[in-house]
Amino acid sequence: MRHIFYPILALGAGIVLYLSWLPDPDIGFQPYFPEWLGKWTNANVNLRTAVPFALLGFTGDLFFQRSITDLRRKRARLLIALSLVVLTAEIGQVFLPKRHFDTGDILWGISGAATGIFAAMALTRVLRSASR
Repeated sequence: MRHIFYPILALGAGIVLYLSWLPDPDIGFQPYFPEWLGKWTNANVNLRTAVPFALLGFTGDLFFQRSITDLRRKRARLLIALSLVVLTAEIGQVFLPKRHFDTGDILWGISGAATGIFAAMALTRVLRSASR
């Protein structure tokens, strides 16, 4: 299972970095973006940072819950790894003329990752209690 999870996580991080490093922050007008998603991302500039990290946090936590051992440490590592991805994305924007470093985006990304992790924890608890 590990050989599937890490490439998925790397792909997700790569997509985040790619979209963060586009020269124009108006990513909604990219030809591969559906129009409705483009409008939403342009209208919700900060929230659009949190959503992909919530998905990555959710996916990562579900993967880690397959092995019960040392979940707290694994969750902490996942949150740190996703925090480093959002920090890398923001640092990369310093070098792009139409982009800028935004600490708010960092906080939104970390909040999204934490929300995804907590949502996966909650879902797992509900499913486990329902199966008893």
